[in-house]
Amino acid sequence: MRKLSNSIGSVEKLKQALLICLNEKEYGDITIAELAKRTKINRTTFYLFYGMKDELLIDLANSMMDKWFQTFFDLNMAKQLDRENMLFHQLLAWLEQWRPALKRILDIRTDSFDGFTLFTEGFEKRMATQKVFAATNEKTRKKYDLFIKIYSVGLASILKWWLDEGESFEAAEFHAIIERLRYRGYYSILTD
Repeated sequence: MRKLSNSIGSVEKLKQALLICLNEKEYGDITIAELAKRTKINRTTFYLFYGMKDELLIDLANSMMDKWFQTFFDLNMAKQLDRENMLFHQLLAWLEQWRPALKRILDIRTDSFDGFTLFTEGFEKRMATQKVFAATNEKTRKKYDLFIKIYSVGLASILKWWLDEGESFEAAEFHAIIERLRYRGYYSILTD
């Protein structure tokens, strides 16, 4: 049991170190040696968990996506405006804290990793598992699939734009753009 908890701890330390490094500098400038030094884990231990730095990045992105998606989905399902606003501001504070890292992740293009595609596909996969998108008939299922795809790409585009240009507008504007994407997309696709 101790080995398992040590392993989980080492993986989490590596992900956190990469996130901190990404907040400070470009992905290509981060080395495995630097990550090992920051975490006090030797390089050999790094290679027990990951074959290369891109694998750690994908694992980090997926972990962040899980956290981000749950808050975002809760926000979308909130029936009370004050709860929705609270969740939105929590999400915005988290995005702001990690803005440089998130921007770099979305911009990364390597042989094995494309940040924008990872985000859209990850968001699609997570949305598709939600009960609200369960459908018994084929026609509705296809509409849900289309909505999920369009919404995921739209959301990734809005997020990328906000990370690039976010200093120039208020949180309420960001929220309004997401709401328009959600409601217009949902009603135009699902109600025809």
